[in-house]
Amino acid sequence: MVFAFALPVAAQDAAPATATASTLPPELQAELDALQSGAWRPTIQARASVGWRNNVLLSPFAPIERAFGRGELEAMLWQPMRDRFEFLSFLNGDVLRYFSPPAETGGEQQWSLHLEERWRAADALRVSLKATGYLNDMVIDLSETEATRVVAPTTVRGAYLAAVTRFTLPAGFTFEPIGRIKRTDYREFAGDYDEGMVGARLDWRRGQSLISAAVFETQRRYATRVQYTAGGRALPGTRLRFQQRVGELKAGTGWKGGGDWDIAATVGRLENRDQASGYFDYDQDRARLEVGWARAAWRVTLDAETKRMEYLVQTVGAGIAPPPRIADDHDVSLRLQREFNERWTIFAEHRWERSRSNEAEFSYRANTALAGVQRSF
Repeated sequence: MVFAFALPVAAQDAAPATATASTLPPELQAELDALQSGAWRPTIQARASVGWRNNVLLSPFAPIERAFGRGELEAMLWQPMRDRFEFLSFLNGDVLRYFSPPAETGGEQQWSLHLEERWRAADALRVSLKATGYLNDMVIDLSETEATRVVAPTTVRGAYLAAVTRFTLPAGFTFEPIGRIKRTDYREFAGDYDEGMVGARLDWRRGQSLISAAVFETQRRYATRVQYTAGGRALPGTRLRFQQRVGELKAGTGWKGGGDWDIAATVGRLENRDQASGYFDYDQDRARLEVGWARAAWRVTLDAETKRMEYLVQTVGAGIAPPPRIADDHDVSLRLQREFNERWTIFAEHRWERSRSNEAEFSYRANTALAGVQRSF
């Protein structure tokens, strides 16, 4: 699960006023007064849309098509920096229901609540404590870390607690050590696990340009899953553990030319080791491209990601020397939106997914298209 948050620039530090009420518009002066007083600032966005999905159950052989209705909610509560403390809270909800649901699922829902307290211990040092809880009820593809294909409607809930220390360094650099503990529970799948992660990120910013490098190491401990032999046989009485190492490099920038442009490219590598026979060992290379363009009331965003998993021990097929298991995942999303005023926006989205493996049952394609309206409060 991935979380992305956008904050006003003033969230970093509320600067003292340099103009009087007589030189500022009333609405701007009211906003500045709220920042200086540390008043709580809520924002809410609600979206409603209708759409169509051509492979509801991610089937490799017999895809099911369905139309759906979808409602989304994004709410933020923010208290600007005051006495060196700042508080953020986000609630995100996404509920999708099929108009003519198949027997396996009536739709999906995703909910998350994020709480974050920031303390600016010094001008160049900020400490953040983050807590997030989430609930996902949807069709999930868990084949990446399984011996057989596992794609099914299931409910997963979990929470994590993270501590982040941010050091502001000279020449535009920032350094962030990160520590996180996480718990994930599945309702209808034996995949419950606890996870601990440590890592760090180094950023360099100048104007609209960013270069970022990060490394993380994760230890995952499953509650009931067992280890496997190199030949794919389960070993009762054992407990499966994963060690994952991640490296990531990201670069982005922005410019003006026929509108406002922003672009970011990310490359990364994940190494998964099962600390046993190696049956679940794989290396994953990924690349992601994000492009945005905005002009007047229009905005277009493109998000494309590709991943390749190469398994070190697992093989496919039969014979004297069967090939190792390989899987490629591709995901492309395109969004177009137009703002009518500060409260109303219309939008359209298309998402294309493809998972391809040298084992046929692990492969599928899916398309999702939708259009709707957004209201800001």
